[in-house]
Amino acid sequence: MTTILCIETAAPSIQVALGESGRVLFEESPEGGRVEGPVYLGDAVRRGLAGTGLQKGDVDAVAVDLGPGGLTATRGGVTFANALAWGLGVPLVPLDYFDLVTAETGSPSTVVCIRPTTAGQGFFREGEGPLMVDDLATLARQCQARLPDIVLAGVITPDVTELFPGSRIGAAGASAATLVRCADEAFAGGCCTREPLEPLTAASLATGGDDRG
Repeated sequence: MTTILCIETAAPSIQVALGESGRVLFEESPEGGRVEGPVYLGDAVRRGLAGTGLQKGDVDAVAVDLGPGGLTATRGGVTFANALAWGLGVPLVPLDYFDLVTAETGSPSTVVCIRPTTAGQGFFREGEGPLMVDDLATLARQCQARLPDIVLAGVITPDVTELFPGSRIGAAGASAATLVRCADEAFAGGCCTREPLEPLTAASLATGGDDRG
């Protein structure tokens, strides 16, 4: 059996989960949805281990959502995961916020994932296409011209819904079940590393940081 500790800080609500072979053993989100800094994450991990009767040595890997997301929160989660995995001597499993919300949405239609940034810009992914950073209005026009039936997932603000009138709205974040399942599938597929991870940002994408294949 494989036990994976999952760290989610890229989504609108942060989350800590423990899973065993794809089954959720523990899940916790802070009241109010957001807590910045590693103190909460460390305390939540300790509560998770204590509540499940697991020891640190029982953890086989640490999974973390690399984003795209809020830079401060995402970077904090990735840094915490890097340090935790190094301390435990286990590999890291990189997860992608857009993959997670697509899995949570579970729609047969094409899922368009969006994370607005500033001044009309945003992270954007159409279906299984590459992750991009560009002007959302331009990308919306291009997308709608090709895809008559889409579901929006991610952080969908009123400004975004105006760009995609009539579109259905999917998930803004993954449940603990989806987080644990995706982490388990990635680990089983050999998607793990012992090198420190970096969050997905506009700068990392410009230098080839989106290596989902």
